[in-house]
Amino acid sequence: MGRYVPALCFLNLGLLISSTACLYLGSILINIYLLPSLELLTSHFATVPYLILAIGFVLLLSSIIGIIAAVSKSRVALIIYAVLLGAVFTLQLASIFTSMELRNDMERRVIFQTGNGNVHNELKRYWDDETVRTKWDTLQRDFQCCGAFNMRTGFQDWSRLGNYQQDGQQRGVPNSCCLDEEEGGCGNTEEIYSDPLAYEKINIHGCMAIMKNRLLRDIAPVLLTYIACAVVLALITILAMVLSAAYVAAITRRSNQERDGMGMYQAPAGHNAGTSRYEDTTLSRPYPDTLDSGININGSLRSIRTNRSNYQDGSPHGSLHGTPIIKGDNHRASLYIEPSNEAGTVI
Repeated sequence: MGRYVPALCFLNLGLLISSTACLYLGSILINIYLLPSLELLTSHFATVPYLILAIGFVLLLSSIIGIIAAVSKSRVALIIYAVLLGAVFTLQLASIFTSMELRNDMERRVIFQTGNGNVHNELKRYWDDETVRTKWDTLQRDFQCCGAFNMRTGFQDWSRLGNYQQDGQQRGVPNSCCLDEEEGGCGNTEEIYSDPLAYEKINIHGCMAIMKNRLLRDIAPVLLTYIACAVVLALITILAMVLSAAYVAAITRRSNQERDGMGMYQAPAGHNAGTSRYEDTTLSRPYPDTLDSGININGSLRSIRTNRSNYQDGSPHGSLHGTPIIKGDNHRASLYIEPSNEAGTVI
């Protein structure tokens, strides 16, 4: 049992380090690259980072519980630890497959073309929906873009939405598109769409065009590295789960041995109270020179006397050499007695 504690502690230390790496990676994908904001293109943009965050959190919790359970030798804690590892393994498989799908979609660049309708529908709600406004303001400020698709003419997407102010004039671009955001806005009227010097006032590239290049440059290699590391981490998780189950079995056997006194199997009950059946087979009782030949079908010991005791008792057969012991009428010999000593007994 002593080998389980260092092995589990070593594995859990590796899982603890891996959990911090998963938490760090997930937070970067969410807060720096804003992948959940692209869920309109495909749901994998939101699923992958949140799965990585979930793996990091559950793995951090399970690794701490695993170290405590291994040191304390608690069966309950080890069982909880194994269940958590099973949940982590399931999350790891899901993250591996979704990451592969997301990377393939980004390399084919299909998602940046098929999601035009969803993106435009969301842009239409910008002026009325506070959540959509906050989302697109964050995208346009962080990536220094304006609108959705196309390079150089991305800001024109805001003119195609048909958004008008209360006075009937068409709205311009949001204030988050401005190079220098001002109180009154830099392009809040429709003249910005026909201004040849618009690039001096606002960002003109579409956000999806900017993010497409950045995702292919940064996120695709990161996802490939994560997939390889996640496979190795899944194997380590399985190994830790198997070791914890084996440790639980070893603790169970140990407790059974301590309770029974002689292990999992109790000694056979003797003929007399307080004695075992093996104590009845001593050479001291009832005859000092008796050999045990086993247990007969009635449950009692079968024993025979050696030739030495036959001579002492005056048996008429004591002078016979190699006389078999006959049982029943079928004359099936089971034991031959040599007259010299007990070592010469032939079975």
